[in-house]
Amino acid sequence: MTMPNMKRVKVSSEQALRNALAKGPGSRLEMMIVTCDATSRDTHISSEQVRQAARENGWQPGRSYTLNGNLLGHVIRQS
Repeated sequence: MTMPNMKRVKVSSEQALRNALAKGPGSRLEMMIVTCDATSRDTHISSEQVRQAARENGWQPGRSYTLNGNLLGHVIRQS
């Protein structure tokens, strides 16, 4: 499986996630939200939190990927 090549935005809190999504897509039709997995308790944002925040801000959540180390990538597309 190949990893999609797109704009990546790393967030470490739910508030940072919501701020990034609220900025709007600009010219991007899709992007990858990068979060830490559950082993990083201080900065962990669950996949469900990402999907919910994406929907609330007009994005369509897509597939999630395991990236290097303890990072997860969540693809979202403009609705």
